Amino acid sequence: MSELVSIILLIIIGILAGITSAAAGLASLVSYPSLLAMGLSPVMANVTSCFSTVASGYSSVVASAKELRNNRKQMWIMIPVVLTGSIIGALLLFALPSKWFQDLVPICIGAAGVILIMPHKPRQAHPELVKNSQAFGRSRLHRFLAWVGIFIVGIYSGYFNAGAGVMMLTLLTVVNRSQTFAVNNALKNVAMTATNTMAAIIFAIEAVIYWQYVLPLFVGNILGGILGPIIVRHLPGRLMQIIVGAGALILAVSLIIRNVM
Repeated sequence: MSELVSIILLIIIGILAGITSAAAGLASLVSYPSLLAMGLSPVMANVTSCFSTVASGYSSVVASAKELRNNRKQMWIMIPVVLTGSIIGALLLFALPSKWFQDLVPICIGAAGVILIMPHKPRQAHPELVKNSQAFGRSRLHRFLAWVGIFIVGIYSGYFNAGAGVMMLTLLTVVNRSQTFAVNNALKNVAMTATNTMAAIIFAIEAVIYWQYVLPLFVGNILGGILGPIIVRHLPGRLMQIIVGAGALILAVSLIIRNVM
């Protein structure tokens, strides 16, 4: 494969990854297997994917401004929680055996996919729920469990980028049911942008970065990140849940097959 063809292919992969990341939290459904197919190791494919998806994160946050306008309190509370988790996760990536996350990832992604596909009965967004949505629930126990879950997903995101977005989206769909899919997806974009940025900084210090892969993917991810929220805005929320859930299961199965082979 010539260098020019490789660059064009990576840009296309980046666009598709950016769209799936911004619309569903599934950039890894495209970028991670593609980088593995190009010969990168699991750890380096994870690091490269994390670097490239930072671009789609920022462009998707800008494109999600409409959904975030009335949910800034949730957003600003989420950011320090997931950032703390991502720092811990990124450091664990280099401290623990790589075999651990190879076995853990398919299970986590598959579970998230099943939860999304399962029927959800949305709550009506009555005034009390809307007022308390900034804390993800009315009871202290509900709020505590929600923040613990967000923190744990933050750790996972820093530890292994693949599937983290769909896990965060699944969690928000469950604990923030007074909001639409588009709003929870926008909050997911903010959280994943924060964790990916922090993880990328740590990866830059701890690992060698394959810039020949990162830069073309970065360009494609910017374009895809702009398109993703626009797509979500015009599709039914339940349809998006099913699409994301199915995509997560496909990714989980593909990773299991790869681990077995």
